Amino acid sequence: MRLDRDDAESLRDELALLRKNEGFIQRRLVRTPIVDEVLRYSLDDTYERLKSRFLSAIHSLDDEHEAALLLDIYALSDETAAVPRLQERRRIHGQQIGRGIDTVASREDAALSHLHSRLVTGTYAQSPLVLHVPEMHGGIVYEHTSTRITIENKRWRETNEYYRFANMHGELDYVTISRSHPGQVVPLAGGDFKVNSREVPGAGFNDHFWHLNTERTQTSPMYHGKTYDLRFSVTPEVDDEAALSPVTLASRAFHQRSLLASIQVRFIGPLPGSIWKFEQVSPFARPTEANEYNTLQIDEHNITSLRLRDVHGGLFSGIAWSW
Repeated sequence: MRLDRDDAESLRDELALLRKNEGFIQRRLVRTPIVDEVLRYSLDDTYERLKSRFLSAIHSLDDEHEAALLLDIYALSDETAAVPRLQERRRIHGQQIGRGIDTVASREDAALSHLHSRLVTGTYAQSPLVLHVPEMHGGIVYEHTSTRITIENKRWRETNEYYRFANMHGELDYVTISRSHPGQVVPLAGGDFKVNSREVPGAGFNDHFWHLNTERTQTSPMYHGKTYDLRFSVTPEVDDEAALSPVTLASRAFHQRSLLASIQVRFIGPLPGSIWKFEQVSPFARPTEANEYNTLQIDEHNITSLRLRDVHGGLFSGIAWSW
């Protein structure tokens, strides 16, 4: 499907209209036929599939602040879901960034313009139009990964992980996520996955997440072209003496392509003397101290963050600190 100039202009108007009232919901999507059309591959596509593609387009934006803004104004974020008025969603977003409603509204036009460009050109992972990165086919593509680690009194307390991924591999029964340290892995209660963890002698652990059917009574395959959300937590084993030692590193290697990745560390109790980041390096090239180029700050919630775009290749990215 290709859009002519008139349709492209109508799409711009419909994107502006769709943010109003309850935002991006099924009943309102029906009233914006060009948005529906540009997200649709076939008449069999469900609303959930269209919504997933819309989220994919938002997450593909180069500016993470614009993506966060759009998620809020379309009522697609956790904070604004089911909030029925645009002005209230603007207020919620404004509180998060320390700005007023008028400032939030003034930033929407640029964000909508960039989203419009993504939808028209099809340059996002789940696009039904064109995929300008064909090397993504044939495997898992992570649209968004989030790793949040809690350090309490210098010790590891918990890690919360979120993976939103598109299956481009055909039919899959499970996905595997590796870790280098022992821990108790628990999938999100009521989620779509169960876990089977296996130790790999000398190499850490593999967590095999098996996809469940709607009733969560048995496993069910993941299908080609569909997007899935995996959430789980990892906590120390009761008898893990290593978990009692001070922690100074939080990192992840991205073996499958991740379009947007975030790593956060939350500190409870003592704060580090210095914090620094590293991106796409081998373990031997990881910096051992902060400098003018890699220093990170801690926010008012005692959280430090690293956000990355298009990471892959098995190299490590993360956050390190010294006490």
